[in-house]
Amino acid sequence: MLIPEEISFLVSSDPSQGASNRTGDGSEFEIQLDDALFIPPDAVSINVCCEEATVWWVVPNIITGSNNRFYVFGDSALGVPTLYTVVIAQGLYDLNALNQSLLSGLEALGAKTLDGTTYKPLISLSPDNATQRVLIRFNYSNVYVDFTQADTPREILGFNSLVYGPFVIVPQNILAPNIAAFNTVNYFLIASDLVQKGIRFNNRYNQIISQVLINSAPGSQIVNTPFNPARVRAQELAGARRTNLRFRLSDDKLRPVNTNGEYWSARIVIRYFRPFTITKVL
Repeated sequence: MLIPEEISFLVSSDPSQGASNRTGDGSEFEIQLDDALFIPPDAVSINVCCEEATVWWVVPNIITGSNNRFYVFGDSALGVPTLYTVVIAQGLYDLNALNQSLLSGLEALGAKTLDGTTYKPLISLSPDNATQRVLIRFNYSNVYVDFTQADTPREILGFNSLVYGPFVIVPQNILAPNIAAFNTVNYFLIASDLVQKGIRFNNRYNQIISQVLINSAPGSQIVNTPFNPARVRAQELAGARRTNLRFRLSDDKLRPVNTNGEYWSARIVIRYFRPFTITKVL
């Protein structure tokens, strides 16, 4: 006869709650257990299940030193040709937010915005919804944008490593040759050294114990409570005594996630069966 048993516990990347050895991007952490996690050696059908997880949807798609600079050439408010380097603050942007940051940056640097009585920025970004691509509008004939620099957001915007402009006829709208890629993360994956293999990801095992779908708006907390959470076989835990557990958060490409200073958590349940013998008393 087998009887079911389970162990439930919460883990959090918050150092004030005991997380240690946390990576700088917040994607990995460890917990040290005063009371060791012990699975009896006679346990069978051991599985690990992540029944709930919370992740803040604030993972930056514009990252300092990686893709946060625009290089725009055009006239200043005094008519002086100038190369403007607009630095975008790290964060999670959609096209409208990125365009507003670009326009504010150009204005702060003194780029020409007034044409007669009409305010026109050197360039602006807008969506072409039918093709899921980005349009750059050039309002003046001597304006160009340099996307050959490695730290530009050209990949997110869908542009190639080229200099776009200048144009004789203006205003001029240039459509990106590639589909915009603002959704740099499609879903999250939680992994742990609790298991040797985890959920199979195509033809690989990476100790994955849960998938976290993005179902919240940018800047909000995702609360993932799957209706049918995966139960990951972990028979190797039989007889094991663990005092140290490590957890990591990655994206759908298995890249460590930059949590932008926010903490993430998970509720873990370990289930197993133990033999139970009934002794008949004569």
